[in-house]
Amino acid sequence: MPRSPLFHALAIAASLQAAHALADEGMWTFDHPPLQQVKQRYGLALTPAWLDRLRLSTVDFGATASFVSPNGLMLTNNHVAHHCLSQLSSAGRDLNRSGFLARQRSQELKCPNATAKVLESWQDVTRQVQDAAPASLPPEQQASRHKAVVAELEQRCSRDTGLKCEMVSLYNGAVYQLYRYREWKDVRLVFAPEEQASYFGGDADNFVYPRYALDMALLRVYQNGKPYRPAHYLTLSRQGVREGEPVFVAGHPGRTSRLETLAQLQLRRDLTLPLQLQDARMQQALLQRYAERSPEAARQANAVLFGIENWLKNMSGEALALQQPELEAAKRKEEAELKTAYAQAGLAGDPWREVDQAANYQRQHYAEYYLVDYGDTLLVLAGQLVEQAAERKLPESERLYGYSDGDLPGLERKLQADTPVYPQLDIARLTGQLQQMRDKLGADHPAVRILLGHDEPAQAARRLIAGSRLGQAAERRKLLAGAAAAIAASDDPLIAAARQLYPLRRQLERNYDAHVRAPLRQAASQLGQARFKLYGDALPPDATGTLRLSYGKVAGYRADGVAMPWKTVIGGLYARAAAFDHRSPFQLATALETHRGAINPDLPLDFVSTVDIVGGNSGSPVVNAQGELVGLIFDGNQQMLAGGHVYSDARARAIAVDSRGMLHLLDKAYHAGALLQELSGG
Repeated sequence: MPRSPLFHALAIAASLQAAHALADEGMWTFDHPPLQQVKQRYGLALTPAWLDRLRLSTVDFGATASFVSPNGLMLTNNHVAHHCLSQLSSAGRDLNRSGFLARQRSQELKCPNATAKVLESWQDVTRQVQDAAPASLPPEQQASRHKAVVAELEQRCSRDTGLKCEMVSLYNGAVYQLYRYREWKDVRLVFAPEEQASYFGGDADNFVYPRYALDMALLRVYQNGKPYRPAHYLTLSRQGVREGEPVFVAGHPGRTSRLETLAQLQLRRDLTLPLQLQDARMQQALLQRYAERSPEAARQANAVLFGIENWLKNMSGEALALQQPELEAAKRKEEAELKTAYAQAGLAGDPWREVDQAANYQRQHYAEYYLVDYGDTLLVLAGQLVEQAAERKLPESERLYGYSDGDLPGLERKLQADTPVYPQLDIARLTGQLQQMRDKLGADHPAVRILLGHDEPAQAARRLIAGSRLGQAAERRKLLAGAAAAIAASDDPLIAAARQLYPLRRQLERNYDAHVRAPLRQAASQLGQARFKLYGDALPPDATGTLRLSYGKVAGYRADGVAMPWKTVIGGLYARAAAFDHRSPFQLATALETHRGAINPDLPLDFVSTVDIVGGNSGSPVVNAQGELVGLIFDGNQQMLAGGHVYSDARARAIAVDSRGMLHLLDKAYHAGALLQELSGG
């Protein structure tokens, strides 16, 4: 009997799928959990009740958190709560440095502009989206229709359910789902150790193992002024984990690019990543210089420097991985097999050609697109005020990204939030941004002329920031309330600059939409539908910043011929501090030094596992087969930094704080008796 083209295509697909069958790879959606893989690999049967409890206990808090008590107590990383700690700090009270403990609920501190949300349900809307914006349309027209139908479906969903609804694209557009979230905007700080405890070893130990960090924080979600009572929450295990034990992680991994084409990988390696690395290094050096001015300047810079250094180290590891010829060879082989399967299945179009054309456009225009930006100073608030006033007048399908009716309420909350502003820090940061823009785009570029005029970067930054009133929340609220008329009449120098920059920025965005985003979305949709037709949901989709489930086992590894243990113990922290003569960044946190005599040095502090994670998984609960919380993801080792493009369980490891270490140090180092009682169900 003759074999059909689809039969041969499916045979190739089966060989590709088999390569993944015995690895702990994948960030799986909760509607298609890896039941068969977990059963085959570890002999465990995950039940619907087990999955629902984990899903409804896991919180999107920028990164990830989880409910750990019946009174809305939420566990995450100190570094996830870092922004809240910084906003609640002042010159005389540095909560990052001192840590914080609310011994009663009246002492809990509300985090400015914080949002927590839990995924309650979802709805498949693939047919509605694909019918409204078919792949047969020209890319720009398809993109416009896609934007319109997404906005319509999100708004209708929110109106009908009263929940926050967000469209999620899976398998690069082969599947579309509406995720429905219950959302809270009252989140209060309860406990955070000193930064020296949570970030022991500083940047030197970041993405490094063995690790000795108590990277945890506790916050509480409030609803209608009272602690929220979640129907589901996780219990911290006092037994912890054993070597070889299977574990599971629920979290919100950011973006992975494992399903992208070879051309996209090469573009990331050769163009976009090097430019972003240069930017991060510039910002790191600038912030380090600013921090040397005074202790108060150091405190201000620290709020930003942690994120920049984390971003820089993450990208440096990614760059190293992308330089490895094995990665490109594997991608080339995988792509050749997919092309063969695509052709044998008789699928129409050439999505790889569309990707190549988009890549060619990016090579010519990406630097301008990246650099003509509002940055991360008061200028970005000016830009958002100007843009929201103009964009909200347009139909949804014509607006820039970030200004849909669903986006605007969150943006308005951010613009009105009374958060600390440090003008001298903003002047220093804007100076660096303007210098970089002029160096790379030239003094005659329109954006450079708009922002600098006839000034040098430092003079222009001082003129724009020092003369602005946007550091005052009341001024921003007034401009929001006054809408487009108030924006047009404002004489604020930052608003005036943003008004001039906006048409240029808008044109760059529209060009990028037409020549990059639209064709890439169309090509990705074709490839995604092909993969989905060939493989189905037996392989996980790329991460999209939405809730996922990963699995693996607790395991050490070998690096450069050295055996790395599956766990570290509290005593190892004291030994590492002593080995560096207690010099920064290896000095002991005050609580750990003061109460050393009461602390058990043999208890586990951190451990590693093979679970598949990337950025965004910070704060994710690690649970055992019984659904008990045994750990808290806070980092990965250097080998994990390639995870955006490829997974390997040979040496890549996720690093978590052990539940035993958290409970013990809450008791002996921080004397948080009431919290311990609450964590025990009291």
